[in-house]
Amino acid sequence: MITLRVTLLTLIACAGVHAQCLSGGMVVIVNKANATESLSMAQLRKLILGDVRTWPDKQPVMLISRELSSDVFKCVLSSIVRMNDAEYHRYLLSTEFRGGDPPAVKTVNSGAMAAKIIAALGGSIAVVPATELPAMAGTVRVVRVNGKEPGEAGYPL
Repeated sequence: MITLRVTLLTLIACAGVHAQCLSGGMVVIVNKANATESLSMAQLRKLILGDVRTWPDKQPVMLISRELSSDVFKCVLSSIVRMNDAEYHRYLLSTEFRGGDPPAVKTVNSGAMAAKIIAALGGSIAVVPATELPAMAGTVRVVRVNGKEPGEAGYPL
């Protein structure tokens, strides 16, 4: 529990990066059996923050995240969560104060490992660099964001 909080806080510490912080952008991936085809940025933020804990089919959400020091995690914090370190820390403390639990997060060190876990764990979700997507072909499904596919004009990540 404490390790998870420290990891999340470290990731958020790097939140000052612009939304297009990775060359090629980022993509949201889920298990192929997940029926969700599109998420708004607001829905994605709620999933990452743990405000939404289950998918529409009632399966629990498991966030698969890169390590806190990674550029990917820094980009997720800045472009999706939109909180700095102090704000996120207050958010987690507030959640605990209200009797809640922090979000369920599994930390991995690569997009390939994220894809492997997502392929095996139905309720999992990750944000990975778009450049890593070709290596994951056929094992996971890309979710549209704000109704847009990666690379399409107006895609927010």
